[in-house]
Amino acid sequence: MVHITSFVESLFALAADEDPEVRKNVCRALVMLLEVRSDQLLPHMNNIIEYMLIRTQDSDENVALEACEFWLTLAEQSICKECLTPYLSRLVPILVNGMKYSEIDIILLKGDVEEDESVPDSEQDIKPRFHKSKTHSLKREDSELSDDEDDDIDDDSLSDWNLRKCSAAALDVLANVFRDELLPVLLTILKETLFHGDWEVRESGILVLGAIAEGCVNGMTPHLPELLPFLINCLSEKKALVRSITCWTLSRYAHWVVNQPHELYFQRLMSELLKRILDSNKRVQEAACSAFATLEEEACTELVPYLGYILQTLVFAFGKYQ
Repeated sequence: MVHITSFVESLFALAADEDPEVRKNVCRALVMLLEVRSDQLLPHMNNIIEYMLIRTQDSDENVALEACEFWLTLAEQSICKECLTPYLSRLVPILVNGMKYSEIDIILLKGDVEEDESVPDSEQDIKPRFHKSKTHSLKREDSELSDDEDDDIDDDSLSDWNLRKCSAAALDVLANVFRDELLPVLLTILKETLFHGDWEVRESGILVLGAIAEGCVNGMTPHLPELLPFLINCLSEKKALVRSITCWTLSRYAHWVVNQPHELYFQRLMSELLKRILDSNKRVQEAACSAFATLEEEACTELVPYLGYILQTLVFAFGKYQ
């Protein structure tokens, strides 16, 4: 480790290499060093952060993904807040931009297919899945979002770790480090993304709301009376991918919803999620079932007055699903 300085200097000599494989491995080496000897990187940290800000936007997604890992790793270090605070206004927009579906993602997800309820399930579609209790973390574990939340965010065809998931996970862990300090930057971005004309941008904004639900809970609470009706309305969006991510994001705020007078948000949210359980798109059906399971867990016995309606919907769903 006595040669770390010369090693880092050698890495920077390769930093702008034309070969994306070289750039990817430069990023990987810096992430590995950060994991084991963050103290030794401190003298170089400003230059490293500047480099990673550039590489997280690399035209090669594999390079961008490797660079994005840096923010996840840095968030776990005690030096994170000290090092990263001056860069938040630049980093947060980059992460939010990385949370948009790419064109390839949409093709793999069959994002142009809005109705597929009549298509019989394959064996892969109906493999056993179990709802995980109180899933609130997006942190990476063994190349997957913990507690199967990657399945809530992305289709099985995108089950591999990718830039969208890594960006969302990085924003989640940074929200838990910086808490409400992120909001001055994020709220400005959200005002633009949530009402954007392109559905892909709106969808990423809704994902952002879900990613920060835990870390920025105190700062977001004053905005929830306005945001919850907006999100519930998004459950009726034309695009299935928007409806499905909205189910997940609403589940992240289920605890707050349950603790408000039921006539304000809970009853309408429950009703709309039950409608989405009967959606014409299977991806939305699955996301709605998962979100409703979270709502059930939070509401517990408060669901008793609504059991007839709930059971009627679920029984109908069993007959409807292929």
